[in-house]
Amino acid sequence: MKFRPAKFLTALFVTCIAATTFGCQSGPAKPVERPGKPLMLIGIDGLEWDVVLELLGADRLPNIARAMKTGIYGELSVTKPTLSPIIWTSIATGMTSEEHGVTGFIHPDRQRASDGERLYTSADRRVKAFWNILSDYDLRVNTVGWWLTYPAEKVSGTMVAQVNTITPQLRAAGRGIWKGSLVENLEGQVYPPEDQATVLEALPVVEAALPQLVEDIFGDTGKLSPAYAALLEQSMWAFRADAIYHRVARDLLERDPDFDLFAVYFGGSDVVGHRFWRFMYPELYETPTPAALRRKLGEIVRDYYEYLDTVIGDLIAAAPPDVTVIIVSDHGMRAVRKTSTNLGADLSGGHLEGPPAFFILNGPLAATPTPKKYRGPIQRFDLEAYGTILDVTPTMLAMLGVPVGRDMTGRVMKAVINRDVLERHGIDYVSSHTGLLWNRLRPSDERARNDVGERIEQLRQLGYLD
Repeated sequence: MKFRPAKFLTALFVTCIAATTFGCQSGPAKPVERPGKPLMLIGIDGLEWDVVLELLGADRLPNIARAMKTGIYGELSVTKPTLSPIIWTSIATGMTSEEHGVTGFIHPDRQRASDGERLYTSADRRVKAFWNILSDYDLRVNTVGWWLTYPAEKVSGTMVAQVNTITPQLRAAGRGIWKGSLVENLEGQVYPPEDQATVLEALPVVEAALPQLVEDIFGDTGKLSPAYAALLEQSMWAFRADAIYHRVARDLLERDPDFDLFAVYFGGSDVVGHRFWRFMYPELYETPTPAALRRKLGEIVRDYYEYLDTVIGDLIAAAPPDVTVIIVSDHGMRAVRKTSTNLGADLSGGHLEGPPAFFILNGPLAATPTPKKYRGPIQRFDLEAYGTILDVTPTMLAMLGVPVGRDMTGRVMKAVINRDVLERHGIDYVSSHTGLLWNRLRPSDERARNDVGERIEQLRQLGYLD
């Protein structure tokens, strides 16, 4: 029979469309048995082991201590550069920046374009994330506040996006959508869209409680000079975002407890770490820190870690009793600009060198822990290194009985998985979960491509942009 190129390509195109959701390999994804035991992933930006260990020694983190006592904990190595949109997308996909296509905050083809800067969005990711993969296998996945999820994608469950843009209408009214904010009359923040009104009911509740929460965290910081007051003001947007994510996640756990994976992100620890590290550890810097500033600002990072510990405890308590919990950071935090004399304007905490990420796994899907001892608040300490941040999604897939993509750079951390789980269903693999045409066929959404001036200013304040 004569070979007909056009006919062959048409057939291939149709076949790939049919299989594009599942990777265009040997057909649609085979149904998997629901694991029965759910998984909760709590992502905490910039969580540093040294601070955690110091606070554990002072009995200030009871929920993290409880998870460590009966679980597995250690370090994960991180990829560079340690920019949030890159690394949280790498955690969610098991792939590097070169593979998933997100290379920073601002899209390079629009960074100097006449039509303005454009932040990366969910539409720019070239490969499937865990929420796409689990949805392909009809497993229920809920995500709250994860990086680069706006506009929200269609999932088998609920997605509450992290909004990193503003609309011209809001800008004209003098209101910007800061990181993590939810606002009225902005489509695409929640999937399914009919749930958006319900999710937005959390806004007035959080706003009403925010002044007291801020006072609880930051204490009485009155009579600060404008430079130091600005450090606090520039942190409020992150604290507001975390409070919103906490409330939305708590409400979602109550409404939809029958999930297979629940993922939520908190970013305030990174923001306060950037700004207040020198006031917590003044001995690491050459310029002396006045005693008054140490008293007013020196406990902010520690207090924020305590706040996040209460959030962790609250979410675990709201989850099903047989939940397995993963707590992971994208990187740690270190003292930077140690010789700077500008105590107010220069950021004193950083992570561009790639300090190890925080990792805890606790629950019935986890392996039996080996007892360890921790030591030292400032000096480095001995913690087992289990893998890299790229290994998180492959390991979650294996625990849930879902095949792992062979195209993932990350690998399954077999040492952390319950042996009975591995023996029951082993580890299956597919060539790829991302079809050849998946990214091209995804709808482009101009809602995420509006003016982003206020978000750009946030990134400059954090030291990520010149």
